[in-house]
Amino acid sequence: MPVELFHADNVTFFDLPALRCRASQVVRASPLICRAQEGDRAAAVALEVGFWPFVREFEIAIDRQLLPRQQLADKFGEQRVRRVFSGMARAVCDMKQEEGSHAAHWMQDARCLGINDFADPGIAGVQALIDRAYTKDLPGFFSMLAGTELMAEELARFLVAAKGFTDLFSRRRWVWGEVHLMGDEHGPSHLDIDLDLARAYQASGGAAEIEAMVRETFALFARAADEVVAALLPELVA
Repeated sequence: MPVELFHADNVTFFDLPALRCRASQVVRASPLICRAQEGDRAAAVALEVGFWPFVREFEIAIDRQLLPRQQLADKFGEQRVRRVFSGMARAVCDMKQEEGSHAAHWMQDARCLGINDFADPGIAGVQALIDRAYTKDLPGFFSMLAGTELMAEELARFLVAAKGFTDLFSRRRWVWGEVHLMGDEHGPSHLDIDLDLARAYQASGGAAEIEAMVRETFALFARAADEVVAALLPELVA
């Protein structure tokens, strides 16, 4: 049975090509990511260690977020809210079964890179991402999730096919990245659901407001990547 979303026109409502293009630009402009893509082991280690606190907390923040339904019931009707949420829950469950824990994949990839110390390096930009993930503003929360998903997909596209990067890992694969390139043949993707719920919880405004929050997420990732370089690869900024 197809999974129903609150809006059937999200693909045309949002300028997804422009958002994806911007996410790709952020990835390709990052010295950290470009050095990792070229096979620089120190950069790959810095990427895995520096962003681990966010990857770990991101799943926790999602699980802890409360989604009040009355606002949606007033907007769409109680029966439709029950139907949509039931379908979304089923789709997310199927994705979790198929993909597994993204944090677990990240940690295993790090171990395959020879990393055993997962101590938080205390990078302010990464903490800013974590703080944003715990926001109670629901349009902002789901816009942040959408931005994170776009960044993850573009990061995966850039690195999974880079032999210099994947050869650094003992299994010659970056599984976290591969998971983010898996197709969504059986229903809506994480990105579809995130954008639909950002729009559903939005009291007023339009696509531009949500897209602006998605772009703010991109900016946070760019800042975090630069701060990972400054903290863990100071020779690149010397």
